[in-house]
Amino acid sequence: MPKSLPALFKQYFSVILLAVLFTAGNYLPAQEGRLSAETRWYRSNSSGMALEPVVSGLTALRNEYCLSIEKVSPEKIPELLLPYYDDSFQAELRLLYENGKEFRRQWVFRDESNLVRLTSSGGSGFFGVDAFSQYSLRQESSDEEDSEKESRSGFIEIRNEDGAIEREFRFEDDLSEWEFRFFYNDSFLLKAETWFKKAPAEASEDSPAEDEVPDNLESPVFLLVSTDQYRYNRSGSIRAIDRVLHKAAGEASSRLVFPGIGSIIHPGEDLLSLGIAYTSDFLLDIFRTEGMTITYSVDSRGRIQGEIWKDQEGKVLGEFRNTWSGDRLQSVLWKTEEEERLVEYEYDEKNNRIAERNYKKGILERSIVIKDGRETEEIFMDGRLILRVLWENGLKLSEERVFR
Repeated sequence: MPKSLPALFKQYFSVILLAVLFTAGNYLPAQEGRLSAETRWYRSNSSGMALEPVVSGLTALRNEYCLSIEKVSPEKIPELLLPYYDDSFQAELRLLYENGKEFRRQWVFRDESNLVRLTSSGGSGFFGVDAFSQYSLRQESSDEEDSEKESRSGFIEIRNEDGAIEREFRFEDDLSEWEFRFFYNDSFLLKAETWFKKAPAEASEDSPAEDEVPDNLESPVFLLVSTDQYRYNRSGSIRAIDRVLHKAAGEASSRLVFPGIGSIIHPGEDLLSLGIAYTSDFLLDIFRTEGMTITYSVDSRGRIQGEIWKDQEGKVLGEFRNTWSGDRLQSVLWKTEEEERLVEYEYDEKNNRIAERNYKKGILERSIVIKDGRETEEIFMDGRLILRVLWENGLKLSEERVFR
């Protein structure tokens, strides 16, 4: 006897329900996993700014620059960043590509209110496990076949619950490190300290292997270089900054840096490389002693317009004057009662510095032109060219004496 229509409907409904539940049991976890590992792609500029979304990675990689953004699980966070990770944070990895090849990556930690609490940027070598081993230099130098060394330069910014930077670390390829510590009163930056740790002595061929490192080997430590005090006008804009140099300023004098201030510090959304502002070699012999005070004058855009240097008794020793064109430093003038030095800079369309000229009392003494990764240095005497040197990655390739 055939089943009634309600009975058939009930039987079919049961079968369909079981099929739906079975499918859902397999589909939902897979879908959830796919969404958690979803990578968003964007066309970008060279700084990693997301210009427009792109439907797929294959399409994005056809652009000169593109960016991928992915939320990742804690176990994928590099060891370098783990000390600053909190279980309440969400980790985000951003990869910047140039002509289809990754050349910079950025990690961003956000708290429960979606506020950025950490930003770190560098190359893949920067986030490597052994990137900062003091014996890695010896190991790399012995590998002559590896012509393209992975850069270990990068930075880490740590922000408080108000979004202001509390600490900043900068790392260099030679394994030296900088640390900046910021102190606030409400939203006003009152003081900043600059600390420097020099690079470890480069190990020789007779140096022990990494597993034979003696326990009593002394490693470089962070030393206080300078302390900055910030002064404001009535509108709340920075009017001046007073810097006091400490004993360690002598070790770091060739690369004495100035930390970002206020709105100058980028918000952490782009993969900017916060390079250290090195002093020109032409100005390295200007002395810096413990207890010296430098007063910086700052314009409304946060650009340093000038510096007045005083000794411990308050006597003016010299003055720097900076000339700007937008965000580009065009020239630096150093004046004392006895001498005058001028450094001029040129840039390409991507804001890369491509030339430098050095003058003493208006007479050209040295020029540098950078092209295709090489530097051509020319030395002048009494305004006449006498020597031309070609450099690449700090190594002298050739030297030519010019005779008239």
